Amino acid sequence: MLIEFPILTYIVLLPAVGAVFTYLTGSDRTARAVALAFSLVVLGLCTVLLMGFLWPNVISVPTMTTAGNHTYFAVEETPWVPSLHINYVMGADELSVVLVFLNALLTPLALAISWDEHHRVPAFFAMFLFMETTINGVFLSLDLFQFFVFWEVGLIPMYFLIAVWGGPRKRQAAFKFFMYTFLASLPLLVAIFAFYFYSNPGTPCTSLGSLAPCPFDMRAIIATTPIPAGTIGDLMFVALLIAFGTKLPTWPLHTWLPDAHVEAPTGGSVILAGVLLKLGGYGLIRFNVQMIPQAAMDMYWLLALAGVISILYGAIVCLAQDDLKRMVAFSSVSHMGFVTLGIAAGVYGFTISGRGAVLGLTGAIFQMFAHGLVSAALFMVAGSLGHTLGTRNISELGGIAKRAPRMATFMMISFMASLGLPGLVGFVAEFSVFLGVYAAFGLLVFVPILTVILTAAYFIWAMQRAIFGPLNPKWEAMPDLHRFEVAPLAVLVAAFAVFGIVPVLFLSLISNWAQGILGGL
Repeated sequence: MLIEFPILTYIVLLPAVGAVFTYLTGSDRTARAVALAFSLVVLGLCTVLLMGFLWPNVISVPTMTTAGNHTYFAVEETPWVPSLHINYVMGADELSVVLVFLNALLTPLALAISWDEHHRVPAFFAMFLFMETTINGVFLSLDLFQFFVFWEVGLIPMYFLIAVWGGPRKRQAAFKFFMYTFLASLPLLVAIFAFYFYSNPGTPCTSLGSLAPCPFDMRAIIATTPIPAGTIGDLMFVALLIAFGTKLPTWPLHTWLPDAHVEAPTGGSVILAGVLLKLGGYGLIRFNVQMIPQAAMDMYWLLALAGVISILYGAIVCLAQDDLKRMVAFSSVSHMGFVTLGIAAGVYGFTISGRGAVLGLTGAIFQMFAHGLVSAALFMVAGSLGHTLGTRNISELGGIAKRAPRMATFMMISFMASLGLPGLVGFVAEFSVFLGVYAAFGLLVFVPILTVILTAAYFIWAMQRAIFGPLNPKWEAMPDLHRFEVAPLAVLVAAFAVFGIVPVLFLSLISNWAQGILGGL
């Protein structure tokens, strides 16, 4: 089967069309159904695209290869603003297709877990679809101007989800989220201008076999790496690390995250932790590693340092948290530290040990996917607990497994997946990063390994206080999870097992791509 229609445009724009229809329905029940239907259609398209990568003999996706020997799939290209050499360019590769599939999977699950929302329902569900469009646009854009538009517009739906449907301190949290991430976009904008000017805007785009200039084309920039090595490249690396590190987030740019998570509605937290943070990791690999590779080899130590501090800091702070949502938010800082550390190990270690260090970058990408699944389940459990009991404080819980066995079961499995239990998806990602770090930095791998003990400590301690032990008399009449809460959690738990037991589904795909990227540095 050959894909002969513009599948990437459909994946990006269909959710926006669905958002308009959802908003205009005027009926709460119809809005829920329309939003879910559009999100499932997009999930179907993303699954077809992913199958084209995994089983090319079954589904054939058109490809193009640049002069730098980088292959892009299902490329769509048309002039947008010819006078400024800005084009509409969509394309997928092994990095983006995994994250697009993650976004398509989590969006209908976030809609399902929010099924009992009753405040301005059409607008609420429309925001999720609008956000899906902006996130897919970031992952699939191959033009810098187009990338930046999707990157900035994506702040709007999340801001409104927190500010309108959030908790008691929603306005402060929404403002903090917007200002942090908006100001962090300024160094990204400066870097985009630098790419433009160093790409010689008037010269033909020979790397793509074109006579027209393409100074904003990300394919050409990756193929030619026009930024000079030295001070300019290193400064751009730091600027981009600030821009993407704030979104990831990495220490010390993380302080907006706990407030945003605590105040966001449950579905908003699912998308924020599951997908929105991954934009930062995607940017670090696409820009810092692929577009300025020499600077990445010079400044790998900064990535590694930020990663190690984030891993340790997030884990230690989790031990002091009483609010379940805040604890999961800080655990995200720790787990995203594995992404930056894995990238650093891949870049530095490949020049020393070759194949072994590829596991660092491979693990970093797989960690983004794994954390997306696990954090979504964790925030679903924390949100459902808060809605049911009116509190998320671990110290006020106790023995709830006796009254809510389904909630206790999902909480326990999610905690185990996050702490890296073998057989579940989190173990594969972290173990790959550890192997890559050992290949690159030797015995320094024991520093991040220490956090496995801390992670187990705060999750098991929280689990022991919240769901086991004597039942708090206040929760004698506590209800268990509803069907609309069980369904998305069951899907995620199944995904933990599938990608934990058969990780080769994605790992071989990602590993081959990472080998090609690091080999071209």
